[in-house]
Amino acid sequence: MIKQLLHASRNALLLAALAVPAVHAQESAASFPSKQVRIIVPFVAGGGSDQMARLLAQKLADKWGQRVIVENRPGGNTVIATQATARAAPDGYTMILVNSTFAINTILTPDLPYDSDKDFAAVAGVGASPFLMIAHPSVPANNFKEMIALLKAGKPGDWNFATVGSTGIGRIAGETFAQQTGVQLQHIPFKGAAEVVSNVVSGNVKFTIDPPGVHVPQVKAGKLKAYAVTGATRLPLMPDVPTFAEVGMPEYDVQMWFGLLAPGATPKPILNKLSASVLEVLKMPEVQEKLRAQDVNPIPPAPEQFADMIKAERQQFAKIIKAANIKPGE
Repeated sequence: MIKQLLHASRNALLLAALAVPAVHAQESAASFPSKQVRIIVPFVAGGGSDQMARLLAQKLADKWGQRVIVENRPGGNTVIATQATARAAPDGYTMILVNSTFAINTILTPDLPYDSDKDFAAVAGVGASPFLMIAHPSVPANNFKEMIALLKAGKPGDWNFATVGSTGIGRIAGETFAQQTGVQLQHIPFKGAAEVVSNVVSGNVKFTIDPPGVHVPQVKAGKLKAYAVTGATRLPLMPDVPTFAEVGMPEYDVQMWFGLLAPGATPKPILNKLSASVLEVLKMPEVQEKLRAQDVNPIPPAPEQFADMIKAERQQFAKIIKAANIKPGE
């Protein structure tokens, strides 16, 4: 009997010890946040991701009554910032705004200094930016049907597509299009969006599929032609440009997604509060309006759905990368 009582006592103490972190997490969540929160951005200030993070930071700060800062940590193809987040205290006071590169790095970057599955917890999906198919005005095609006919008639080396970097989501978008249509395309990487624009506008590159933001003004000025856009809806700034679904390619829908992650060991109650706050901000009409102005469409925002989406994207990217024979470090 004494042995049983001692055993029961030990079990009770163990259960009590295990219960302490949960109670503490719940108490912390009730008053969270009680100090400054930071959102890490893996890119330089001024870009699309930075603007998105600053919009969310301002609205969260207004909601919480606490300062929310944006910390830009560019470099290493986003690995530097992502590693910093993985190593941050798992207390809810650090988040990172990631995009599709997070999933691509898992496939193409060897020896990552973090575990993409274990070291992060999904907070919320934010949105996705579509890709626009464009060409130089000298290209003799007035619509998507004519353009796809030209591409299919081309020989290796006849058609190339420009992207920022060699292994980013732009490369994935172009290779996916090539594989789904059976066209032969040559990839040409550039260091930045400005170089992509200048080379397409000058005619050095006749065709590409790229995020629309930097190209819309050129299309409106008649310096580029636009044929189709990914996503479920047409671009508000170019309502005459059809979606790929409308031109007969509903299966082609590559987009650059964005979302918030926290360190993996962040307590569930605090994660829940972070997620609920971000989702509330994303529902604000003024936030939706500003995201649409950046050509950002909504995606499933709930953390579980966002986490599932990342896994599904990673699997799809892996297939495209293998078929295109894209190598790490290209």
